[in-house]
Amino acid sequence: MPNFLARFSEDAKLLNLGSGTTDYGDSRVTNLDIAPGDHVDVVGVAEELPFPDASFDGALMLAVLEHVVDAHRALAELRRVLRPNGMLLIAIPFMQGYHPSPLDRRRFSREGLQAELEQHGFEVDETGIVNGPASAMTWIAAEFLALLLSGRSRRLHRFALAFSSWLVWPIKWLDVWLVRHENAEVIASGVWATAERR
Repeated sequence: MPNFLARFSEDAKLLNLGSGTTDYGDSRVTNLDIAPGDHVDVVGVAEELPFPDASFDGALMLAVLEHVVDAHRALAELRRVLRPNGMLLIAIPFMQGYHPSPLDRRRFSREGLQAELEQHGFEVDETGIVNGPASAMTWIAAEFLALLLSGRSRRLHRFALAFSSWLVWPIKWLDVWLVRHENAEVIASGVWATAERR
């Protein structure tokens, strides 16, 4: 992904939506999350952002859109709080296993993400792959082996997943090579886009 924060001036105002434990060490960034935390500046939800219209020059929404209840409302709110020509960096899973935080509701291909952003008044500047096919394969293989080894026991599944994740983890290193393949997006783990508010 591009160095998004470097695009903005020193006096820019930026929103990190769904920040979790992220800390960019940048005073321009306001961190918003659904729960209080060490680096959370504002507690709120994506569907009802507690900011006036046109408050921010840029926004990051990394691994968040799959978790919100109403994606359409969240993107509309994000557009509302961005200034005209404000920039967005968004990343979302494509081929990843279920991971509730607290929910897990959607996936997008590169084309799907671009279409979704355009539908909400954003002009997509660039798209790419966050994590490649090897990351997707690692995640899915670990989950598959855990199901297979746990013998339908929910208790055993937790231990089986720890073992299978350790076993298949080296597969991820193949992304160094595979992510450059022209068809890598077909089974990429996640995708990203930068877009401008029209």
